[in-house]
Amino acid sequence: MRTRLLVVSCCIALIAALAHAQGADDGFQTGRVMAIEKLAENAQHMSDEINYKILMRVGDTIYDCRTSAQAATFIDWSPGKQFPVKIDGKTLLAKNFNGQIVQMNIKKTSH
Repeated sequence: MRTRLLVVSCCIALIAALAHAQGADDGFQTGRVMAIEKLAENAQHMSDEINYKILMRVGDTIYDCRTSAQAATFIDWSPGKQFPVKIDGKTLLAKNFNGQIVQMNIKKTSH
């Protein structure tokens, strides 16, 4: 009986450790949308993608970003919404609700 209890306890501890390790290794943190704005289209380069200006707060820093994507990508984005984000040099990566990674170019930062 004690052996069975020990094995079950070890399995639970191993599963918890693996779940924690997966979350810690991806490097994502919480970001909050401060503003999202659709930018004017370039008449010479019409495409299915729409250009956006997005202000995203991560910790005490606000990132002024630009990106272009299908309108459906940002259908649920609005000020106050939170997303897992990761800063990679001059790029901000955000995980959308469906797990898709949205890549945004950082134009400037402010504190």
